[in-house]
Amino acid sequence: MGLLKKYIVMFRTDMKNAMSRRCGLDELNCFILLVSFIYIVAALFIHKWSLVLIGGLLFIVCCLRIFSKKMEQRLKENAFYMKYMGSVVEAFRYWKRCLKMMIKTKSDAEYAYFVCKTCGQIVRVPKGRNKVNIRCPKCNTTFIKRT
Repeated sequence: MGLLKKYIVMFRTDMKNAMSRRCGLDELNCFILLVSFIYIVAALFIHKWSLVLIGGLLFIVCCLRIFSKKMEQRLKENAFYMKYMGSVVEAFRYWKRCLKMMIKTKSDAEYAYFVCKTCGQIVRVPKGRNKVNIRCPKCNTTFIKRT
């Protein structure tokens, strides 16, 4: 077992060194990856090879952006993407957090969970208190919710 652990540590350090000067996974890469996945899944149902080709090309573009050493160009591309799609990305993140908190609230019998609209902080409140005035600990915004 010690030998396996040694190789895992070596692999981690090698990957860390290899990716230290690379662009990595940013918001634009996530979007390109999502679109390529949608194209490939749609091709499974529609039976069009052209959709698989487009999805594969988008996946290759995403991989090239992830492993690219041209950080300035990738940052400019991501900044351009976030300039026009940033609000959509932030709204998606907010709704994703809200969905997580709804699921967590259903499974937890003692507490209800809410997401602050200002900063996105998750706030835990005891259930069964009817309407409560909740103050976000991060940004001090107050909002009223039913528990």
